[in-house]
Amino acid sequence: MRQFWFLLLLLISICCISCDHFHAKKGLPFGTVKGTHFKEVRRIFNNGLKFDKQGYQLEPSWDLYFLSDDSVLVFSPKTKKYYGFHVYFDHDSIFNMVDAWFKVKKIATDSLILQALRVENKIILDDDEGSKVFLTFYSDRYIKTHSAESIRKMGIPGPKDTLFIRARTKLVNTKIDSAFAAREPVVLKSKSPLVAVEKVERVSTPIEEVDASDNYLAPEYNIAIQKAYEDFDYSFYVYVDDKGKMYFRKSAIACLPEYRATYEQIMKGLIDGYLHHYLDVTPGSTLGIVHASSILLNVAGKKE
Repeated sequence: MRQFWFLLLLLISICCISCDHFHAKKGLPFGTVKGTHFKEVRRIFNNGLKFDKQGYQLEPSWDLYFLSDDSVLVFSPKTKKYYGFHVYFDHDSIFNMVDAWFKVKKIATDSLILQALRVENKIILDDDEGSKVFLTFYSDRYIKTHSAESIRKMGIPGPKDTLFIRARTKLVNTKIDSAFAAREPVVLKSKSPLVAVEKVERVSTPIEEVDASDNYLAPEYNIAIQKAYEDFDYSFYVYVDDKGKMYFRKSAIACLPEYRATYEQIMKGLIDGYLHHYLDVTPGSTLGIVHASSILLNVAGKKE
């Protein structure tokens, strides 16, 4: 009888433990760092670089507090305020916050490492470059007790990035159609009172949120020419080489195939007949290294 009761109690205990395990809340232990202020200090690709082949630069930007396992406050640089968001746990160590997907690589008292994920139709695109980005966060406590300069250097390009940009530059300066975005875009200045140049600066509005990187990844310029040979209005892309010379790339205007050759000839004529004569062109550069890049020109001429 004593053995029977012992076995019964043992069975009940096992069932209780199993039930607790079965009903345990799944998620990630962000609650263990509740209230800790984390700032992103470094963002890199899995190869250790902060640049990709197109010239896009990774820069740290996140500033957040976890309030619990499933809620977070995230700082908005635009409004200078923190906003609350739900943390949606998916599976394994994968979660979503602020409409972005991440995988936790490390959670510690003073640091976090997250891997960004590119997800489409609930499928993680492992081979996509967007899934090869790693974000490192440190707590305020850690940052305050370490060298400000060493923390700053973690977020900016280093020697490895410089070598990468030099190698890319060597290629594009011999093969211009491999041109990549310049972190310091091309500068156009008019040499004539008849020609006005304006760089288009994209800014966020209450209706549309603009990524600040668009201003160097896709630089755009409006050029107005007075007393032109006729009225015209064309938009086209050009390559600007490391010497500041422009080469027609392609039209930004859709046209019928039978007119394409004529349109392209006109745009090439605008480059040679107007732009090279009336503009001072400073080529784009990245990390102080001058290289070929591509820009969009909207060129309008007025006869009178």
